[in-house]
Formats: sequence, C-alpha cells, structure tokens
Amino acid sequence: MKRTYYFFTLIALVGLLSTACVVDDSIKMPDYEVGIIARADIEPGKYWFNINQLETSEVAFNLDYEGFDVHTAERIDIFLSRGTATVSLGSYTAFPSRIAMTGAEAYALFGLTPQAVAQAGIVRDEFRITYAITTSDGVVFSQYGQYYNYNPSLDGRFTGRYAQFYTNLPGFGTLVLEARVPNPQNPNEL
Repeated sequence: MKRTYYFFTLIALVGLLSTACVVDDSIKMPDYEVGIIARADIEPGKYWFNINQLETSEVAFNLDYEGFDVHTAERIDIFLSRGTATVSLGSYTAFPSRIAMTGAEAYALFGLTPQAVAQAGIVRDEFRITYAITTSDGVVFSQYGQYYNYNPSLDGRFTGRYAQFYTNLPGFGTLVLEARVPNPQNPNEL
C-alpha cells in the first residue's frame, strides 16, 4: 500500500514540475492585421421597416469608414441579404454617403411587392446589410472577427456572433434591418 501511495505521489510531482516550466518563447501572440471598418450613422428611428407601411417606411444612414490611421477607403460595396439571397446596393466612393430606401424598395430588390408580402402573410422579416471595402492600396476587407450583431429591435439585445458594421446605435456588428409591426414600448417606433 505504501509503495502504491509513493508511486502515485511521485507521478503527481513529476506532472506538476513538467507543467510549471513553460518556455516564454512557446507562447505566441496573435498575428493580426489592422483592418478597416464601415460606419453607419443611422438617422433617428430609421433602422427598421414597418411591415404594414412598406411604401413609406424608410431606413436611412450615412455610410463612412474608420481606417484607424492605417487605411484609406477607395470604395465600399454594399450588399443587402434576405435569407440566402444577396443583392448589390451599389459602390460608394464619396464619404460620407447617404443611403436610404423604403421597405417597398428593399423587397423589390428580391422581386416582391408590398402586396405580395401581405398576401404571403409575412408579419416579420429580416434584411442584413454587409459590405466589402477596397483600400487605396487595393486590399479588400470583407470578413471580420467574432463580435456581436446588433439588432435594434424589441429590447435592443445583441444577437449572433459575426461582425461587419460599427453603428451609432449601441453595438458593433452586422447591420440587421427588421420588417415588422411597431413596438409600442419603443418611442422611436410610434
């Protein structure tokens, strides 16, 4: 019994000593490149589409970028997604650029009219705006790290884990635009 106890104590001591000696050179710092991000300064209350008033309900924001004193944007290509379908909203070369569209215009890009949306019984839908930035050096940035999407919906919760936009609303992530009925608890949606 004593031999077994000493044997296991010796094994545990050797294990502790082997993990205590970590060579500093074996710890690698992450290799990353300073990126560039698009910034959307969203106009007050214009971050969602009223599903019952698609012709007049508008989303609007000023598109700009943050190059962190390293990059200069030459062009920002904007894309709108609904489900698995994605369409181009255009290329922008002047910053800031104002981008505005009604719910009817957003649905028209996917071949739907407000009447077709109503007939389909859609009461809640979602659009996502993403982008690709081409710098003055010709480098294209379109994929970003693991941050939160910001969905300024019912209670302003963070959702998802993929980042694209920096907005003047709380959060940092893919710009999510909802088509839904107004939230009676949100004074911006009355």
